[in-house]
Amino acid sequence: MQIRKSTSVNVILYKSKTLANGEHPLMLRITKNGKRKYLSLGISCDEKRWNFAKSKPTDKHPDKVFIESIVSKKIAEYTSEIAKLKEEGKEHTSDSLIEKVEKNQRKITVFDYYREIIKNLIESKKIGNSKIYTHNLSVLKRFRKNKDLSFTDIDFRLLNQLAGYLRQIDFMETSMSLFFRTLRAIYNKAIKEGIVRKDNYPFDTFKISEFSTETRKRALTKAEIKKIESLDLKPGTNLYESRLYFIFSYYGQGINFNDIAKLRYVDMKDYRIEYKRTKTGQIINFKLVPAAQEIIDYFGKVTAHDYNNYIFPILNINVHKTPVQIDNRIHKVITKVNADLKEIGNIAGIQIPITTYVARHTFANVLKKSGVATNVISEAMGHDNPETTQIYLDSFGNDEIDKAMENL
Repeated sequence: MQIRKSTSVNVILYKSKTLANGEHPLMLRITKNGKRKYLSLGISCDEKRWNFAKSKPTDKHPDKVFIESIVSKKIAEYTSEIAKLKEEGKEHTSDSLIEKVEKNQRKITVFDYYREIIKNLIESKKIGNSKIYTHNLSVLKRFRKNKDLSFTDIDFRLLNQLAGYLRQIDFMETSMSLFFRTLRAIYNKAIKEGIVRKDNYPFDTFKISEFSTETRKRALTKAEIKKIESLDLKPGTNLYESRLYFIFSYYGQGINFNDIAKLRYVDMKDYRIEYKRTKTGQIINFKLVPAAQEIIDYFGKVTAHDYNNYIFPILNINVHKTPVQIDNRIHKVITKVNADLKEIGNIAGIQIPITTYVARHTFANVLKKSGVATNVISEAMGHDNPETTQIYLDSFGNDEIDKAMENL
């Protein structure tokens, strides 16, 4: 039988340290499994005015009531948390207990919490996600006219007002859905960290699902792909190379532009490419069909001099080194490529506005028509989750995907 050792919490006058005013700091002492942890209470006391036997200020201390109030409140916070953890059957250390209690008491604002998450995303090299949260915060600040708010301020009424504001500034329904899903993710994280109570949760009544996420048709037909391929574009021009990026995505199992930019020659082996998706961290492995290999060979005239080099001349290993530099460069190039693709679509007489992402949709659509389970691909392309396409494709073996890709 496992015996849980209790945690004791008391306050001491920390004589090992003397402050500039000659007094000693009052410290919270937490003892767990014989190990002690100290936490400053931010107040001090003269040694002569401290009752060591009763661990409290003497009756003659001029601030006796004030000090006792702070001490009793702090001890109550910790004993309450200890009791809660015991009731839930959760173990803790002195460090985890302090972190939990102090975070609960931290009066962090919504804006500050956004900044904290953005900072963590950047440090984790999740630059794309950090930009989503940064944009979210920027819009929220404009709505509030830079007036910060607490999480308990976010209620059904405020969310409705926010939805009205987003419509006033011409947010599309899909953009509104993304905005509120991001805000909801922030709120859920704050609940997990004890910053706000679950009782205040406003998203049970404010339904994000009411925002329409239907988008216009984005997939091309195989005939339209052939039209784009057969255009007489001059090699070496921006239009020519932008077309190659689009076609490579189509023949490369719907690989998105971000991952195309990061492909290196070390990712190629036995006429296959294996890479980790930037968005999900999933390992993707696909066969290089002849059309895709020809595109690699075209760019290889410039990039293939170094086995560690990027396959496509989008990033430069000697210039784009930090996550921010890489992300900024890809954003700059994809903007230009999408402008080129729009022109290519006009030349080819294609009605759908073409972007790099259309290649991904087209691949999945062709895969669906090639015999891969219709319900799986249909659900994958429903956009309820932006990662569904690759997640579902990953559930099939390489042989099944390779066979389907012969029909591209």
